[in-house]
Amino acid sequence: MIPIFTPYFKGNEARYLNDCIESGWISSQGGFVNKFQQDFAAFNKQKYGVATSNCTTALHLALAAIKVGPGDEIICSALTFIAPANMIHLTGAKLILVDSDEPSWNMDPEKLREKITEKTKAIIVVHSFGHAARMDEIMSLANEFGLYVIEDVAEAPGAYYKDQMLGSIGHMSCYSFFGNKIMTTGEGGMVLTGDEVLKDKLEVLRDHGMSKQRPYVHTDLGFNYRMTNMQAAIGIAQLEALPSILEKRMQQREEYQNLLSVPSLLGLRPCLDWCSPVHWLMTVTLQDETQRDRALEFLKNSGIDCRQMIYPVYHAHHFRDDFERKDFPITEKISLKSLHLPSSTDLTSEQIQMISETLLDWLKRDG
Repeated sequence: MIPIFTPYFKGNEARYLNDCIESGWISSQGGFVNKFQQDFAAFNKQKYGVATSNCTTALHLALAAIKVGPGDEIICSALTFIAPANMIHLTGAKLILVDSDEPSWNMDPEKLREKITEKTKAIIVVHSFGHAARMDEIMSLANEFGLYVIEDVAEAPGAYYKDQMLGSIGHMSCYSFFGNKIMTTGEGGMVLTGDEVLKDKLEVLRDHGMSKQRPYVHTDLGFNYRMTNMQAAIGIAQLEALPSILEKRMQQREEYQNLLSVPSLLGLRPCLDWCSPVHWLMTVTLQDETQRDRALEFLKNSGIDCRQMIYPVYHAHHFRDDFERKDFPITEKISLKSLHLPSSTDLTSEQIQMISETLLDWLKRDG
């Protein structure tokens, strides 16, 4: 079976991890955490990094740092993994979802404007599958209405919107280092910000609300959302390799694109000319949901591990009574017609050719 995604460990991961074990610094104290925060922030053109246990806790910290709570409304992309929506709900704020635009598969700025009210406090913009959202328009709306912008860059580390690195545009940005992400620490996350006040607040909230000046004096209701030194050690090694990882993934995307550009297939997700994307999961779009499901079953039976696209947030049982599917036609169409092909960084050209030929041969018979 060709897996959908495997981690890529070809650098200093084992050596740095062994350094942690030999030194005894294995929990959240240790030099690798600080170095990873600094280096990752610098790579992404931001001032400050606050490492966390995962991206879900990073999102929760970002919302807590701006004191989101009952009575607030937080706007989020409808086409996203469930984590940002759940964290909004956890704060007691009202979740407001925005449909996607068809070219980018991300939040539609025109529809975003329609959702802003006097209760809106922040926007969580998800850069889905490695492609940027239309940040000029989104930031313009945020500035017009005095809103915070939190970028969810879980799937897009290293991507650019025009000449700006994603994660350096909004007030805060959140990253995932889960095992299936472009760079991984097994579990792990990060919040980046250019605002020192927000950075200080994030650090306090991450560590049980404990004062940085007076240990064990708790000034806030905080959490244990810290990253371990061992996770950070792996993260540093992954960051060292990230430029070469992104280059490999760009080549893979080009190979898939060349092989799958046929009339019987709607093709890979588009890459728009104002974005320099990274390619997290290689995603193809078929004619409809039933064809997508047939392709998925055939490929898996052929030894190719594929996945259907995530269901939109409003499909979740605890949210579906709050939204109408008809209000999100573009998100619905993208989600139900798309599937993810194997996308490991060490996927070979021979494997890409086999995957593509298997799919194309099936399409000829299915048609």
